[in-house]
Amino acid sequence: MIPILSRAQMRAFDRHAIEGCHVPGVILMENAGRGAADVAGRLLASGLAGARVVVVCGAGNNGGDGFVVARHLWARGADVSVFLAGSPERVLGDARINHDAYLDLGGQVTVVRPTEANVDQGGLSDLEAALGLADLVVDGLFGTGLDRAIAGPMADIIHAINRAPGRRLSLDIPSGLDADSGAPLGACVEAHDTVCFGHLKVGLLTPQGARYAGRVHVCDLGVPDTILGKVGHVAEVIERRAVARLLEPREADAHKFSVGAVLVCAGSAGKSGAALLSARGAFRAGAGVVTIATWPEALAAIDARMPEVMAVGLDRSDPLAHLDALLDRRKAVVMGPGFGLDDASRKVVERILDGFTGPVVVDADAISQQKGNAQRLSRARGPLVLTPHAGEMGRLLGLAAEEVERDRFGAVRKVVELTNAVVVLKGARTIVASPDGRVAVNTTGNPLLATAGSGDVLAGIIGALLCTMRPFDAAVAAVHLHGLVGDVLRARVGDRGVFASELADEVPRVMDALSRGDDGLPEERL
Repeated sequence: MIPILSRAQMRAFDRHAIEGCHVPGVILMENAGRGAADVAGRLLASGLAGARVVVVCGAGNNGGDGFVVARHLWARGADVSVFLAGSPERVLGDARINHDAYLDLGGQVTVVRPTEANVDQGGLSDLEAALGLADLVVDGLFGTGLDRAIAGPMADIIHAINRAPGRRLSLDIPSGLDADSGAPLGACVEAHDTVCFGHLKVGLLTPQGARYAGRVHVCDLGVPDTILGKVGHVAEVIERRAVARLLEPREADAHKFSVGAVLVCAGSAGKSGAALLSARGAFRAGAGVVTIATWPEALAAIDARMPEVMAVGLDRSDPLAHLDALLDRRKAVVMGPGFGLDDASRKVVERILDGFTGPVVVDADAISQQKGNAQRLSRARGPLVLTPHAGEMGRLLGLAAEEVERDRFGAVRKVVELTNAVVVLKGARTIVASPDGRVAVNTTGNPLLATAGSGDVLAGIIGALLCTMRPFDAAVAAVHLHGLVGDVLRARVGDRGVFASELADEVPRVMDALSRGDDGLPEERL
């Protein structure tokens, strides 16, 4: 997996490389700038020769990276214009070395002085004119150290960059984006691509941060990852090859119970589809037997629509009467989709938590039943995988969904601590966290997955994989697979108009392609 670092961890990484390992900062800057220039060259379809490139530099080290990029692109034949947003006297250290090197080689730097008094005469109009003609705009204004809101004339410069018709490439992080939260600090560059130096930053992997960063490319700084053991990391990105290794071939003598028997406790009046979709997801992900336990009002619809599943009606007056028999020989349980919040539903959920020793997927209504009482889940007999969206996560923590979204990593860590469960916080850039401290971020998926029942299918996939994998591995593999199915379908039909059942039906083909290392799958990207 690919490590993801916080702002403080990345600072510590750089400091240890420079002070502890004697790698000069100017070398790190050179490697960063050269790597970014390599990415820039790949982004321009017609090549660098004669391409019009505008590099906008700040006075700090991010600007120093920009001067290196400008030098390399100039050397490769691009028509480069460099603008410095600030006073040249404020460019110091390694950034100063690269500023002066660019000038000494014959380059020109136009100074834009973003002062309240006289921004126009400071060169903003020249910058806007150059931006209007640029094939590529390189944003080197602010890096990961930014911790204040951008407003006033500097915001005007960012707005001008965002209006540029050419492709926008940010260095390390879009200027104006908080490196930890992924929230914009006032004005923020809206990049098409971001070249991340050394390691990914947390803010790039949040839903909001991802919208500003565009496609993310990681640039090697020439420093081995042995330093990571000293500075740590927040999370890791799920990689396709890691998921493929989890998808082991079946034994020749496999039978339906050996590959996985799943009980799905789901569905109610008007919500039989939730049970059906979870069961379909489980079947399509490899379960050999799937049984649905539901309420009588949903039973007829389930029997009529899915002959492969065994469906059993629960009696609301005595919902536990046959539950223990249903749990017998089941390797995993999925509970909650469309199941209800009434007393009978709560009794079923409580019995499974207290009595079943196998792994359980706790989804939807089974999560909402624990509103304000997340610690109750820590007393479950078997291992749990919780699959909340931000709203359900908020119910567990007593927070609004918006508060969860502002600090997704913090919310996940808190729920893991309270429940001792593997937690899957769904959404763009789904997070999977384990009680042992492992945290993984998924980068597959797209807006096509924003369809009713998509989460029910995911719950079923997790349930099936729990029959053959450990809980964290099953959750990681399932969210990656679920997102990859969305990517495959998007390439075929676009980003809307797909039924959740179609997601489930695509799962076997994508699993097979993953396990075979099929190059026909969509390109893996951050």
